[in-house]
Amino acid sequence: MATGATTTQSSLPAGYTASDLVFNDDFSGTTLDKDWHTYITSNAAKGAAWNSNGSGGSSMGSSYNADYDLGSNVSVNNGLTLTDQKQSTTVNGQNFSYTSGAVTSYGNFEFTGGYLQITAQDPGGSGAWPALWLLPGQSAGNSGDNFEIDMQEGGLTTASNPNDYMSYHLHNSQGQFGGSVNTGTDLTQGYHTYGIDWVPGKSITWYLDGKEIGEVTSAQTTIPDEPMEVIMSNSLASSGASGFRSTVNSSTPTTNQMKISSVQLYQQPGSGDTVLGSNVTASAGGSSTGTTTGTGTGSTGSSTASGGSSTGTTTGTGTGTSSGTGTVTDPSGGATGSGTSASGG
Repeated sequence: MATGATTTQSSLPAGYTASDLVFNDDFSGTTLDKDWHTYITSNAAKGAAWNSNGSGGSSMGSSYNADYDLGSNVSVNNGLTLTDQKQSTTVNGQNFSYTSGAVTSYGNFEFTGGYLQITAQDPGGSGAWPALWLLPGQSAGNSGDNFEIDMQEGGLTTASNPNDYMSYHLHNSQGQFGGSVNTGTDLTQGYHTYGIDWVPGKSITWYLDGKEIGEVTSAQTTIPDEPMEVIMSNSLASSGASGFRSTVNSSTPTTNQMKISSVQLYQQPGSGDTVLGSNVTASAGGSSTGTTTGTGTGSTGSSTASGGSSTGTTTGTGTGTSSGTGTVTDPSGGATGSGTSASGG
């Protein structure tokens, strides 16, 4: 459940103040907030579940994934838990050896620019593929899935200890930009805060526990400047992904959990950054779309922007801008242009 302008298990990002907080969900209570869907979708899919089973399930629809997302694998108990479970299922002719959990904020919480930070504990074991990533949202108009920002992905095989490594990337029609880093710590032991400071059209800077780990700028490639949704998924890699990450085998746990304690967005006064679904008071000079009535708790609390602008309807839907077209390319050669393939690894 979303709460007021407070930080939960996360420190303020450098250069921001508590009053810059415009979205905060600490997943208190036992019910998932209405900001989130329990399936993966995107702008290209127009809000429909990827590789749908007709009952609210989804998947990447890729040969790289061993799991299928089910709403029953998503739970809230003073924190969000996405659970992998050894459970075979066949959807649209493809067999998945595990079920898993994923959530997306499509059409509910979308933003352009600012500092997004997510505090989470990664799952471990062979095949674990935890991911925090962004795709164009409903507010991006007819952009398609022309950008993907990977805040964090685990389970790489480029390291002697995959639990210590994370990858961070921007995918666009020009290719893949970013890298991977040895964090020097086991990311499956305890919570860590992953962050991106996104300046639309200019740069994206990645952080782990407040420490900068990488940056991509407009001097290297095109930086997105359209509204993005947030996706959190606890995937598992099949043997098809063996070239770039650990894969499911006999040692893979029968049950494994990715835990998220909070999602927070900060936007500075006068930045021009926008947010749909803001649930706390925005900073002076910002702008927000999709405001609703009510204050306090809930995924659609009131949003104000002193000195800025506020548009939208009481249903929280709004409009945004689109920027370009193209496909997102997976590092191993897949593409997510239709919104139904790998997340980009």
